[in-house]
Amino acid sequence: MSLPASQTTVPHAASSRWREIAVALVQTRSDALAIEFAAAVAREFDARLQVLQLMVMPAPMIDAWAMIPDPSFPQIYDDLREAARAAADSTRKTLAALDVPGDVRTLEALCVEPASLAAGAARSSDLVVLARPEEGQADLAVAHAYFSTLLHESGRPIMVVPPNDLQPYPPRRALVAWSDTPEAARALQESLPLLEKCERVEVLLVDPVASALEAREDRGSGALGYLRRHGVEAHLNTCKSRGRSIGESILAHAQHISAELIVAGGYGHGKVREWVIGGTTRDLFFQARVPVLFAH
Repeated sequence: MSLPASQTTVPHAASSRWREIAVALVQTRSDALAIEFAAAVAREFDARLQVLQLMVMPAPMIDAWAMIPDPSFPQIYDDLREAARAAADSTRKTLAALDVPGDVRTLEALCVEPASLAAGAARSSDLVVLARPEEGQADLAVAHAYFSTLLHESGRPIMVVPPNDLQPYPPRRALVAWSDTPEAARALQESLPLLEKCERVEVLLVDPVASALEAREDRGSGALGYLRRHGVEAHLNTCKSRGRSIGESILAHAQHISAELIVAGGYGHGKVREWVIGGTTRDLFFQARVPVLFAH
């Protein structure tokens, strides 16, 4: 079902804005893509980049005989800090070459979970950009754990950039994976700055069923109306999973319409369940070939 655009779409007086964009580095070759993508976003919105560089500090070892910290650790910390300074200087040169304002923030994680530290630092940003490493890399599991913590603890939307070639920016076609959950509603709202710039936005429901508020044939009309009230010309579509997972169905439809961006709620069934038996968030994180904006 679709709503008459002439009755529901209203002009949007002022576009939504992102002013501060965080880039969460995962120490892989894909970090360069995350910075490049975030720079494109920053130029579009006249925003500033905050590059979050994690430095994991090993806990001091206690000498079994003297019961005092190993005296070599101050030197180890000095070496780590010097390497971090060099890496930060290199990243600053990259930002200058990309012609975007910003800086590098080095986070020293000593006796604290590194991803939680980054999540706290990201709360002052409007968006967090994270690169997914190439398939087969040992770092892929680490990046997924980092993403999961950021999504749950930062309170910010997370844009996951795939390791393949960057899509055109800003995206012209977007797919909103809609379900009647708080996570999907949050993702819809957080993605407005990008959706407003798209030529075509499609809201997709997989295996829709009736709810207390919407009949089966009306499912998604609330999300569609929300977008149109914000000046986004959107269209509604439904599909059946036919034995595929929800995530696989979303990805197949995104490819079918040549979507350059996917918007989805993250971990609607809970973090532990998705880690143990998988779920839509995991499918989109590991398999999407276009950027995915998640919100929780």
